[in-house]
Order: sequence, then structure tokens, then C-alpha cells
Amino acid sequence: MILLGLLAGYFTLFIGGCGLAMLIMSCSARINIVEYACLAWLLGVGIISLLLWLSGTVFTDGLLQTIVTLLALLLGVLGWRRKQKTKTKFSLPWPRSRLEWLLATLLLIELAGLFLVSLKHSLGWDGLLNWEIKARYAFLSNGVLPGFYYSSSGRAFSHPEYPLAVPFTQLWLYLWMGAPHQFWIKTIFPLFYIAGALLLALFITRLSGERWIGLLIALLIPFVPFLISSPGGVIVGYADVPLSVFYVTALGYLLCSLECELPHSLTVYAAVLALVPWIKSEGVILSALLATIGLLIGFYRHRVWPATLSILPWLFLIVGWRIYLAAMHVIMPSDFARPTFQLLVANLKRVATISRMALIEVTDTGLWSIFWLLVFVAVIYLLAARSLLRLLLAIAVVGPIILYLLTYVFSAWSSYTAHVTSSLPRLLLHVMPAAWLAIGLALSQVKFQNRAF
Repeated sequence: MILLGLLAGYFTLFIGGCGLAMLIMSCSARINIVEYACLAWLLGVGIISLLLWLSGTVFTDGLLQTIVTLLALLLGVLGWRRKQKTKTKFSLPWPRSRLEWLLATLLLIELAGLFLVSLKHSLGWDGLLNWEIKARYAFLSNGVLPGFYYSSSGRAFSHPEYPLAVPFTQLWLYLWMGAPHQFWIKTIFPLFYIAGALLLALFITRLSGERWIGLLIALLIPFVPFLISSPGGVIVGYADVPLSVFYVTALGYLLCSLECELPHSLTVYAAVLALVPWIKSEGVILSALLATIGLLIGFYRHRVWPATLSILPWLFLIVGWRIYLAAMHVIMPSDFARPTFQLLVANLKRVATISRMALIEVTDTGLWSIFWLLVFVAVIYLLAARSLLRLLLAIAVVGPIILYLLTYVFSAWSSYTAHVTSSLPRLLLHVMPAAWLAIGLALSQVKFQNRAF
């Protein structure tokens, strides 16, 4: 029964995601079915978790599950009817050479192996005490996080202010299984990775015109040790990998709207952008940078109004969540002091130490191998290309790192260096897929230059 419930939970989640994805993408005559499936997963996670949160303010228990299920099925029906009306077709681009066949086969084997490895590893510290704990509390409270959870000082260690995309996806599976079974909810994390790897390969293919480069980059991702074997990696149930996937997805579609003229690019960007801060609190920084880049592209292309509309769902979600937290009297974390100009001036002396520690981190080959060296070279190539797309991609890689490092200027820890050491590696993970995108485009740029020579 538990397995049947798990399958039913996944089915309803994917149906809701498929419907929403089709409503967004139906403006295109043909849709890549791999792209569609990946977006269905990401949007399904977003819409189910949002529906659970919003519906949970009114309904509980079986009625809550029934209403969210019906809404998910309704989205699926609307998406199907939209497809029938627009006569949108699915396509599956097959490999065109022996090299592409080899890389595609190796990638599928790698993704399957990663999925199996994830099932053999238990949830890590944050996976249990920041994310799964919310799903468990909600499951034991008729599907709704109790109000005392947000305001209880004894539960402040679990960050009640964190958004609910990941824990409420776990909750959705718990509700269908009828039990808070930690083993089966581990399956959601390799699915995030698989969706991110396939979408990354797709973005590189579209932006470079070379499919083999996209497949190669997707194949190389797990060779960064931190992703697999360290806290925050794909197999320990943290939200950092899902956040990185949503970030690179929004970024990829934004760049495609500039370069590829796909009809659905800007709409998908708007939908995924709204979900970036719904994954983890740091997503506010990442999504703010993406929203700024989107507005810059809108000004550049004289399409200010569509660019402005694209960030409205993002603004509504951020403001709505903040209002909800205030209404629940949430205990906010004390990791950072309130940023003021006076505090900035007083703590500017930290910048040198923070920068030195960041340099030590990115040169730790035991965690990162030569990944950040490749990123540095790629960013140089992108800047030298004198292309707006490549400039914006470089900003999307370097910008979050700079902003993250600046936050430590306002660290309230008794030892801000310990704060850097404990959290910086996982923050770097947030931009890792975007950095791989930069490496892929830089590689295509080198290939093009060599061919011209």
C-alpha cells in the first residue's frame, strides 16, 4: 500500500505539472518531450507545494488532500485541452552521430546510477532537521504546519522561516503513503538532479548549436566531488541542489529568450523565477539577480512591459510569504544582523579575510577538483566574446558569489569565519549548474575560434 500511495502521489504531482507546463508551452508548435517532462517535475513540485500551503489555511486532513488532488487533475485536463486546441506536437531529437549516441548512453547510465546511490544514503542533518521535520510536523497535524511551530523558540533551530517547496513535496508523498516514510521521500532529490542535468544539456545545445557539448557537460557534473560526497550534495536530502536546478532553469530560459526566440521562453522564465525563492531563503538573492537581468534584457530589446510582467509572480510570492510569516509571528534567525550603513562601515575589515577564505575554498581540489579553475577560464572567455548573452551569463555566475560573500559582512556569529566555513561550500553549490553552463558556452566559443583559425 505504501508503494501504491507513493506512485499515486507522484502521478498527481506530475499531472499537475504536465498541465501547467502545457498551458505555458502551448504557444510553441513543437515541444521537446524531454524538456516538457523536466519542466513538469519542477512546476509540479511548485504548484503542489503552493496548493498545499494555500489550501491548508482553510482545509485540513482528507479534505485538503482531496482538494489539492482535484486541482492538480484539473490542471492536467486544462493542459490537455489546450494541447488539443493548439495542435501542439511533441518531438524527441535523437542523437545525430556516434559521439552523441555514446555520450547520451553514458549520461543515461550515470543518471540511473546516481538515482540508485541516492537510495542507499540516509538524509543528512539539514535534510532531517530543516526540511523533513516540516513535512513530518504537517503530516502529524492533519496536513498543515501548526501555528506554534513558527513561533516556538524551541523549534527555531529548524528554521521555520524557510519556504515550503521541498518539505511540502515530501508531505504530499506522506499524505498518499499514509505514513511519514523517510526512505521513499529520498527519491525526490535525484529527480531534481536528473531534471537539472537534462535541462542544462538542452540549454547548452540551444545556445551553442552543439549537442555533443551539452551532453558532455551534463556527463561531467558528478565529477565534482562536493556534489556527491559532501554535506549539501544530491544524496543527503538538502535543498541546495533543487535550488541550483531552479536557478539554472530560470537563467537558461531567460538567455534563450534573448538568443533563440522560443515562443515559451519568457513565460517559462517567469514561472520558474517565481519558484526560486520558494525553494530556499537564499533564493531571494538569486531570483533578485535574475529579475534584474530580465529587466535589463527587456530594456535592451525595447520590451519593458513583458519583462515587468514576468517578475510580478515572483514579487507576489515573496511578499505573500513574508506577510504569512509575519501573521504567524515567526521567530526569525539570528545568523545575520540587520544591515545598516554604520554596520557595513564597521565590518568592512572583514572583506579581506572573507575573500581569502573564499579563495581557499574554491582551490580545495578535494572538494571541487579543478571545477572552479574551469569556471574562471570560462568567465574570461565569456567576457572576451563581447556578447550581451555571454556577459549576462558571466554576471549570473559571478554575481551570486559576490553577493553571498558580502552577506558575511553582516554575520552575527561570534566567529564570522566559522560562519563562512560552515555555509560557503553549500552556497557555491547554488551556482554550480550555471557555472557549467558558462563552461559549455566557453567550450563552444573555443571550438568556433579554432575552426575560424
